[in-house]
Amino acid sequence: MQNPFNPYQPAEGKLFANRKHEQAWFRRDLIPSLAPESLGTYNAAILGPWGIGKSSLVHQLRYLTQTAPENSIGMAFMSCTTGFGSMMGFCTAMVDAVRNEALRLSHWDHQLREELAQWSLEIRVPGLTASRSRSPNPVSAVSAAEFLRTSLLQLWERVFHPQGCAMLIVLDDVNLLQMIDNQSLMLLRAIFQDLHMYQARYALVITGPPDLFSEIRDVSEPVTRFFEHLPLTAFTQEDARDAIRDPLEAVHSPVVVTDDAAQWLWEKTQGHPYFITYAMHYGYQMAEDAQWTIVDRTEMQAIWPVVLGRLEHGKFSDDWNAATAGEQKTLIAIVQDQHQAINTGLITRLVRKGLVTKLDRGHYTLYHPMFRDFVLHTAENVL
Repeated sequence: MQNPFNPYQPAEGKLFANRKHEQAWFRRDLIPSLAPESLGTYNAAILGPWGIGKSSLVHQLRYLTQTAPENSIGMAFMSCTTGFGSMMGFCTAMVDAVRNEALRLSHWDHQLREELAQWSLEIRVPGLTASRSRSPNPVSAVSAAEFLRTSLLQLWERVFHPQGCAMLIVLDDVNLLQMIDNQSLMLLRAIFQDLHMYQARYALVITGPPDLFSEIRDVSEPVTRFFEHLPLTAFTQEDARDAIRDPLEAVHSPVVVTDDAAQWLWEKTQGHPYFITYAMHYGYQMAEDAQWTIVDRTEMQAIWPVVLGRLEHGKFSDDWNAATAGEQKTLIAIVQDQHQAINTGLITRLVRKGLVTKLDRGHYTLYHPMFRDFVLHTAENVL
């Protein structure tokens, strides 16, 4: 039987558990807003730290749109990266992603599919083209935004509207796009507001860190109001039980995890979704090998050293090595409460790397107690 716990890929469909409030909002507000007769689309910002389940929630949104009775909503998903190089590179990639999603929808006729296959070469704005060939002259972000707006509007008028379809555009880790152009979110807001004026049924969903909007203070107020905020936090004890049991039930596994074992794992992981899934991935393997049908607290405690060892040699050591020598000293100073030794100039970099969480002004902690213990142990070996 296939292991239902995969810490390396987002969960979706029958393997997805929790986030009931967010799923209810998707069903009640976001998806209906894409209907032809709606008064206008909604947009959402899914915010949270690393490993909290943002990508899994986006994949679940895709599952919900695909299983909707009318099945008339497409989703173009893009992982943001500084590799786009420029706003024009990003805008061209987005148009291609929307076009490819249109091609995926099988009920459209052959002639339209042939037209879409050439679409990236046909859409033009005066002085611009969607060709991926590099121009010797840099294209301004405003021109790139106009290209994106015009392209999406043409796709709506010539493709989606005649077919009675709508489109969700999802930008994962949109904070990386901000590194290309710090006005990117403001430009996207302007584009999608213009599309709404033409009653084009596009909805924008973005994911990013908790402080995404605080980093763009000069424009954060209008951008913030543009999105429904869906902040994700650690699982509650009940959420953790669901995350453990629902995947087992989905694959009809004979393995049963007791309440006592689930509570113990929740306490160890502090409800962090990634660490719960990671622990259950290896716990499930051990349960199958040992032919356990009941996993109680004793079995969970027996599993834990294996899980912790893999985390230390994999995840935590990678996190540690991702920090520079100066950043490592700052991490040690934080966990040892040596405030005078904390390099405040490096804190922002550590926060962006996801290694440090800001608690309050001037107060920081490492992103998880297990990583804190790892850093403390490493510091003992270094000193």
